[in-house]
Amino acid sequence: MAEATRDRIGGNIIESLVSLSERLRERIAREGPISFRDFMEAALYDPHQGYYASGAKIGEPGDFVTSPTVTPLFAATIAGCFRRETRPFEGAVDFIETGAGDGRFLEDFTASLAREDPAFAARVRLTAIERSGQARERLAARRIVPSPRILESAEDLTEGSVSGWIFSNELYDSFPVARVRGAPDGLSELRVGTRGDGFVWKPAPAPAALAEHLASFGVRLEEGQSGEVSPDAARLHRRLSRALARGSLVAFDYGHNAKTLYHPLARRHGTLAVHSGGRRGGDPLACPGQTDLTAHVNWDDLIRAGEEEGLTTRGVTRQGRFLMEAGIFELVESEAEKWRAYRLVDPEGMGEELSVLVQSRGIGHPPC
Repeated sequence: MAEATRDRIGGNIIESLVSLSERLRERIAREGPISFRDFMEAALYDPHQGYYASGAKIGEPGDFVTSPTVTPLFAATIAGCFRRETRPFEGAVDFIETGAGDGRFLEDFTASLAREDPAFAARVRLTAIERSGQARERLAARRIVPSPRILESAEDLTEGSVSGWIFSNELYDSFPVARVRGAPDGLSELRVGTRGDGFVWKPAPAPAALAEHLASFGVRLEEGQSGEVSPDAARLHRRLSRALARGSLVAFDYGHNAKTLYHPLARRHGTLAVHSGGRRGGDPLACPGQTDLTAHVNWDDLIRAGEEEGLTTRGVTRQGRFLMEAGIFELVESEAEKWRAYRLVDPEGMGEELSVLVQSRGIGHPPC
């Protein structure tokens, strides 16, 4: 799909179709090599041809699966956990999903609340935050009761307005990242340039802010070691933390603490990954807008951001342990459901690869 662009020449409007790749090449021709953060931003979120704007293929068969697409028991387990923590709250209770996608999770979540505790479900106020216009349209078309307030950005949340939960699933790992590499004379940034019709990595001296960010976690990349830095993750986390008056901020994602994330033996080449056709692997520069790009989360970055905004960290737990302790297998009603639930807790798969960060304000116990 191409974006219709207009150039004014001599008062006339000339219609032309320009692909995302061509627009990126034109930008690089004007500006020189660009940060991979800018490249990834365009590849995922360009409003016309970005991966999420053009219809992300999530679920089976698709480019990748997420816990909500494996089984509705994921949403049901989260619903039970949310209900146990917030039922004692007085009045209306908020549930906000950030990065709500097409609303599949919220549909399963609200159905479970209504089935298990109709009186409590009637007290819940839903908010869905979703950047993609196409996804917001699909979300609005779902039969979610109560109908959620749909926002484009977390900036639309009023500070101190949320009494309940702010929830996300695989949100932060989709944030654009800068790529860096250890070099003899310090830190270099792997920027994106062109060669022929394609894109290539172009090393350049890294901005001081990137080196300072890593140093703040005691990280220094070895020569030849590469990694990623997400400038925007902590910024969003701070914004969400400020919105939370009472309750919990609960984030499921692929992530590690800083020492593990940047360990020279464990992840010498970083965690940047391409997902396409149900497989992981490939050149992240090859097909902007046509494949999913992700990089693992620095949990220490988010923990610090939340705590500086007054939240208490309850911990980072592997997804498998969290879901089992929250009672996922108590909800199983068939052999098929049992095996779908097992996929979420599998210690050789999603159960170990995904983690859960829980930070709270105004409550004295973990949510589950």
